[in-house]
Amino acid sequence: MRGRHKKTGKVLLALGAVLVIFGVVWVTVIFPEINKIPGDLVFSTDQQGTVTVFDSDSMQPVTYDVIGTRAYEAVRSTSSTVYLTETCTFVDADTGEPLTFLDSSYLLAIDRAERVNVPGCGDMDREGYFSFPRGVEPGRDYPLWITGNPAPVDATYIGEEQFRGLPVYVYELETPEEGLTVPAGLDTPEMQVHQYIKQFVEPVSGLTVYMESTTSRTARIPVLDDLFPNTVDPVLTEVTVYEDSLVFTDETVDRLVHDASFYHWALPWGSTHLPRLVFGLGIVMLIAGPVLLTRRPREAAALEGIPSEATGLYSKP
Repeated sequence: MRGRHKKTGKVLLALGAVLVIFGVVWVTVIFPEINKIPGDLVFSTDQQGTVTVFDSDSMQPVTYDVIGTRAYEAVRSTSSTVYLTETCTFVDADTGEPLTFLDSSYLLAIDRAERVNVPGCGDMDREGYFSFPRGVEPGRDYPLWITGNPAPVDATYIGEEQFRGLPVYVYELETPEEGLTVPAGLDTPEMQVHQYIKQFVEPVSGLTVYMESTTSRTARIPVLDDLFPNTVDPVLTEVTVYEDSLVFTDETVDRLVHDASFYHWALPWGSTHLPRLVFGLGIVMLIAGPVLLTRRPREAAALEGIPSEATGLYSKP
């Protein structure tokens, strides 16, 4: 019997030590790595709506029903930073024809843990958050850098509600009344961006499960009359050169809600419940092991209180 106790005690000590060591490694190494933006991230969202562009030939706005895709792919990663290409493409919703004149591409440098833009890296110097972080705090505003804008815009906390059975925080982003100024490029004039965005954010994961947005870009461009160049210099007129109204497609929302529902319970388990369970079991085993190793069999303890004559046991003289 005593040998069995010793064996069990040793097993418990070994298992307890393994569990405690695993808990330490999980908390300090494994889960923090899981909680980062993946170094091999491939992710996309689809939006639908309308895009209106100013046609320089007809000098009139032209509107398209579109489906837009915003795709992210990791092209390089370190322990702290991931470099993402962000590619925005549009197709005509009616014909499926690519609208390549609306396409754009960017290179982003993102802190994998904090989800903030890394200053001085990427194709331009960006500030603020790339996306909402893990553990979004109610009542707190977050400065988000929306690709295509020249500066971050504060995401203002509006409140909490249920969206498709999932608790979400509602945020709104809106540019100042005067807009944000986009400096002139080699072949583009200086523009003013006016933008409004509404997002539903699952707070545990920081995943945006619904988004709707409107964006307009205005510029002062020369408007020529029929007598040009026999008249005075053309007048610079403010024109809306780009305008869109977009919302996540139902398929994108379904996928994001599914992912966020999983993260909603999995992340707390991974960050809190699992470590507590592992540490708790490990400590119990580390306590129980020595107890069994030092415990004497009940039969031996009972015999110590009985005279040897009564037991039939005799010691040598």
